[in-house]
Amino acid sequence: MTIFHLYRRDGSAIFLHPFQKPESFLSFDERTRVTGKYGREPEVENIIAFRDELYRAVDTAVRRSVADSRFLTNLLLSAGTFLLLYFVFTFGVRDPIPMLDEILLSLGITAVLHIRRTRKDQKRPQARELQKKLREKVDNIEFNQAPFVKEVEELLHRYEAVDPRRLFDFFFQGEEMALDQDDLNDARQLLAYLDRYFSGKKYRRQRRSIDQLSKSGGLAGKKLKDLESPQGLASMDLSLYFTYKSLEKLYHQRMENQKV
Repeated sequence: MTIFHLYRRDGSAIFLHPFQKPESFLSFDERTRVTGKYGREPEVENIIAFRDELYRAVDTAVRRSVADSRFLTNLLLSAGTFLLLYFVFTFGVRDPIPMLDEILLSLGITAVLHIRRTRKDQKRPQARELQKKLREKVDNIEFNQAPFVKEVEELLHRYEAVDPRRLFDFFFQGEEMALDQDDLNDARQLLAYLDRYFSGKKYRRQRRSIDQLSKSGGLAGKKLKDLESPQGLASMDLSLYFTYKSLEKLYHQRMENQKV
């Protein structure tokens, strides 16, 4: 399992990794090994910030795991608590209470007790042990320089240097990079991360528009408005997207060559 660090042309950094969903950490076992790869060496501050981001993802994964494992138990306890309180307020209180108030009081107390019970579950030894184990996995991630990532960075920088209105034409000129046989596994992982990134709700509509424009073999003048609209393609990370598509095309070419 690999994490990729890419430097942008403006000096900012991108981390591409398989942990967009915190639950991904729960698939770890003793054999799982996570490594980091970079082209230009990342700043220490960026690594620390990224580690803290992964820590938060670990904590979220543990909370959800505990909540899922205790869901049925807590559901039954909450239902029992609500019914007990409702009967107490209905038959055990001398002065009659309106039914709506009885229900609201029962729900309120049940909710408070449920929250306290959930917080207590998070402090159980099993939860603490899981959190410790996953955080140790994060601490053990080592970053090393990789020529493949350097090539991807340089390709990204070339796209970033192009006027956004010329990106389509630049892409169809066949912008490429070196991709050795030994890099195919890394390329496959990086492509999977980028595909997931651009398949989210944020970019789904824009990606569909780009694919439609790409079929024409270039950018038609009448469609420049799609790039200029704040709600259109201008809101998308086009340089990174075309880096992704160039790498994807090259990867498939290499895989086809292997079959020959």
